[in-house]
Amino acid sequence: MANKIEYTAKDCLEVIIKGKTVKKTDDSFLSHIKDSTKNIYCYKLSKRERDIEPDPIVYYDYNKSQWSAGRYIGDIQYSDGRKLYSLTILPRFGDKILMEMFGEIFKINLTEGKSRFHTDNKNIYIKLLVSLIWSQKLAEASRHGLPRKRVFNDNKGYSVKGKLLVKPSIFSYCKDRTIISRSYEKSYDEKVIAIISSAYRVLKAEYNFEQLSVSPNILNIISDIDSLGHTLNNQCITESDYHSISYHPIYQSFKELVDFSWQILKSSTGMDNQSKGLNVSGYLIDMAEVWECYVRSLVQKQLKEYGWKLIDSTFTVYENSFFRRRIIPDIVLFKDGEYCVFDAKYKMMEFRNCDVDREDFFQIHTYISYMQKIGKVKMAGLLYPIKNEITQESSCSPLFGLKDNCQFIIDGPNIGTESLIKDRFIDVLKRTLN
Repeated sequence: MANKIEYTAKDCLEVIIKGKTVKKTDDSFLSHIKDSTKNIYCYKLSKRERDIEPDPIVYYDYNKSQWSAGRYIGDIQYSDGRKLYSLTILPRFGDKILMEMFGEIFKINLTEGKSRFHTDNKNIYIKLLVSLIWSQKLAEASRHGLPRKRVFNDNKGYSVKGKLLVKPSIFSYCKDRTIISRSYEKSYDEKVIAIISSAYRVLKAEYNFEQLSVSPNILNIISDIDSLGHTLNNQCITESDYHSISYHPIYQSFKELVDFSWQILKSSTGMDNQSKGLNVSGYLIDMAEVWECYVRSLVQKQLKEYGWKLIDSTFTVYENSFFRRRIIPDIVLFKDGEYCVFDAKYKMMEFRNCDVDREDFFQIHTYISYMQKIGKVKMAGLLYPIKNEITQESSCSPLFGLKDNCQFIIDGPNIGTESLIKDRFIDVLKRTLN
């Protein structure tokens, strides 16, 4: 389509078109997609429940008189039949820091630099991350080989193959002197293979998968999956087929891979939007979830040596009442009857009073209040990305600023221009919790 209009942005910052900030309040494209988080597929990094509501993809900031991006990164396309519009949202702290976050979350090395990838695609790193996540899930799932399931074949003839089926054989023998028997065999799970194979073809065509350096073992598995996928004649897998898949215990690890592959297919085909008659397509990654997963992994790893263990952080309050609710802190650590509770906030922090959202502030204190009823809270707080040029010391004080054994902290990993600096923040945690 010749008439293509491209918008760009960094998450939580202004939207730009042709080098200028978009200030027009009734911009038709941005107005159309601002609340499209339900229509554009957002990749999930974990199966963990979260208590955070979807944000607009973009919104008009009346204080600054400009359109700004929300907390998501990704690509969005929209066609009105005459023009094709696109919005590319990049991570505001840069690709390298995003790579460090994903490296920590998925325990893989992603610090080789952007120069190894020969492309001018502005969002290449986001697509490569999806490919990396998929390949890692494939490696973890395929330790016992590709999933198989038990199938049976009924045989009619003059000899028994497997188990004789007595009742059907009586009728068959009376009719034409044949007997019926049933044999069992193991065959590949066609639905699982079809979904994984289809996702691989999408990754190869749209996500630069072939530029990745993957192990020979993974290449062999992919080759097997691809060849099996072609033998299935590219059968169409429906939503009901996907939800009907059951996994043998030995192949349970494939569920996570299949779920992620299904996300890739939905993002690529825009199947939800097609069913709704929409012309919007694309994919998103929620940076608030990335930050939460990164901070959880970092804190867990650094405090593990001191005996602190990450525990399930979903709690039900007023369980027997009609107004029962679940509270879900991002991070809860436990050790010898003591707890730490933290919420990770992917928001601007310059240590000004206005930087701490009122709702976030009272939410974490609600978590503390609940946790104090079931044990002793040693430390709690809000964890933000801190810009490297900010020299503010960690804001750590007794709870409510009163005499209390619980320490309340507002801090977080330092976002440098080239990397994430963890030492100061982690030192505060270790001094308090050791």
